[in-house]
Amino acid sequence: MKNKISSSQAVFFLIQSQIGVGVLALPHLLMKDMGHDGWMAIILACFFIQFINTIFIYIIYKYPDTSFFQALIDVFGKKIGKTLVALYTVYFASVCIVVLSIFTRILGIWVLPLTPNWVINLLMILSVIYIAKEKITAIVRFNFILTPFLLILSLLMFYSLKGSNVDYLLPLFQTDISQFQVGLKDVVLSMNGFEMILIISPYMKGNIKNRYKVMTISNICTTLYYLFITLICFMFFSPIELKVIPHPVLYLLKTISFGIIERTDLIFLSFWVFVIFATLSNYLYFCANGISTLLKKKEHKIHVYSFAILIFTASCFLAHDNFRIQRFNEFTTIAQYSFIYTLPVLMAIIIFIKQRKKKVKSHAS
Repeated sequence: MKNKISSSQAVFFLIQSQIGVGVLALPHLLMKDMGHDGWMAIILACFFIQFINTIFIYIIYKYPDTSFFQALIDVFGKKIGKTLVALYTVYFASVCIVVLSIFTRILGIWVLPLTPNWVINLLMILSVIYIAKEKITAIVRFNFILTPFLLILSLLMFYSLKGSNVDYLLPLFQTDISQFQVGLKDVVLSMNGFEMILIISPYMKGNIKNRYKVMTISNICTTLYYLFITLICFMFFSPIELKVIPHPVLYLLKTISFGIIERTDLIFLSFWVFVIFATLSNYLYFCANGISTLLKKKEHKIHVYSFAILIFTASCFLAHDNFRIQRFNEFTTIAQYSFIYTLPVLMAIIIFIKQRKKKVKSHAS
């Protein structure tokens, strides 16, 4: 491929994939599950994700120029491998459905209360199709261009520091191990998206060391971003308030005004739509790419349209009821454990065993 993905583009692609609707609710979840020590779970999640990244880099090292879907077929065999590719495709589609449903509901409540959910869904999915039908290099560059939108939230949150209270973080280390496990789960699920490195790796410039640097830098940047947002929310709201506010980031922004500018939260959401576009387009592309691999087709565009219709229909059904979204999100959470952690680890173990067997055979001969 002539136009490969640079390291800087890959870093911002991974960051955009990890940051989405999860950051809006994470401070609330951590306070509810861990209390004022909840921000510590973000630091633990950074080390955990880096450990998983180390396993990922081993897979990439063994299959540097092979697509992840093709590597699955090679490692697990044709029947099991193709089944896993199909399941990964379903998983990526389910993530799209959850993200689109949650954000549609947020827009419906905060920005467009009189607009039917299906209209919001339709406008968003049409925009996502326009991006996802392009090549992976174009999609990565789109993610790179959107980086300033992440900085907008950071600047607005900085402004809110004048109303913060550090005492809300004290006393420290009041959480037991069981609560830390729950908090770690909240953070890791919110920071999912780092697994995209497995799919974009064959299209990247540089050697294995450069790719591991990309994974490390993106992990650190995402961790610092989540930590910054969470700490400000923890210092701005009292523990009692934060336990009952579902989207503290939006409520915090609602309190900020600049004289001639009111309802900063609405302005923020208008920009944050583009961040959600990036997340959805990434996952939709990988859905279509997975099916293209199964059918041995070079073009993925037609499958983008097919999955877009499926995602739009499912999201319209879910977005009307928060309970439906929660139930479907529980299914997606279970799938995340399987497809992001369990299967890649199992894949790495099988690759290692196969390599050992080859070495034993070569020595014996």
